[in-house]
Amino acid sequence: MRVTLLLLQYLFPEWSITLDREGMWRATGRVLISASDLDGFLDLLHTADPEACERAILQLREAG
Repeated sequence: MRVTLLLLQYLFPEWSITLDREGMWRATGRVLISASDLDGFLDLLHTADPEACERAILQLREAG
């Protein structure tokens, strides 16, 4: 999960993304979002900032 956290922090620099000891994912940006699982967290992040998600997808495509 640490690699995933580092990747998300890199892909979403405008958000402060953390994973606590209990497994809660949190992001602080325009709003505060949190979820107990990664899939739910990514859904919320996409809802909160769809443009950042599109940029992240483009970055990943260019790297691949």
